[in-house]
Amino acid sequence: MIGRIAGVAIAALAASAAGAQQRPALSYGLAVTSNYIDKGSTQSNDNPAVQGYVEGSLGMVYGGVWASTVDFPGDSDLAGDQVKLDLYAGLRRTFDLLTLDASYYRYLYDRTGDCCGEFKLAASYPMADLGALGAKIDYDPSDQHKWGELGAELYFGRVWTAGGTLGTDFGSEDLAERKVAYDVGLNRTLGDNADVDVRYYDSNLDPGHVVVSIGMDF
Repeated sequence: MIGRIAGVAIAALAASAAGAQQRPALSYGLAVTSNYIDKGSTQSNDNPAVQGYVEGSLGMVYGGVWASTVDFPGDSDLAGDQVKLDLYAGLRRTFDLLTLDASYYRYLYDRTGDCCGEFKLAASYPMADLGALGAKIDYDPSDQHKWGELGAELYFGRVWTAGGTLGTDFGSEDLAERKVAYDVGLNRTLGDNADVDVRYYDSNLDPGHVVVSIGMDF
């Protein structure tokens, strides 16, 4: 079902490609975080991580690479890995106010190599100048893992954003119980390119974490 929904969304995005304005662009960024958290779980053994990305786009088509330091000392499969790479490509298109994003991510590690991949389908909708609502679904066809997430953010004071997400694995992973994770935080822009983010992450299978991140995008 999820695969069919993603297929319909990708077809709709591709059908509008001919009318998309073609403007080649390159963006990149760097960030430092006190703890790399993904879906409520630490990916850096509760230690700081350095992250960065490079992305190119042409019209609605984009692709890039995202990287982060990682640490999994108790993981029998990933112990010894120190760097994670996300290679990705997708289609991103705005229809009036609604933005749709369909993509594929491939995950690699410096020691163990190619890990796995996910199809991602995301949507976002602005609430005038007040904020935005978002939703996404991730699907790994190799092991049938799924992750769904809803998000919201509120803008105020020109440089402040408050928001959070709520996600679940729908019981698709081999865990003790269905995983539910959430985060709430506050972000402040610093000039034209930088921002600082303070966020609380928690899940029913992980301890809570307060995480501070500082990043720059160009």
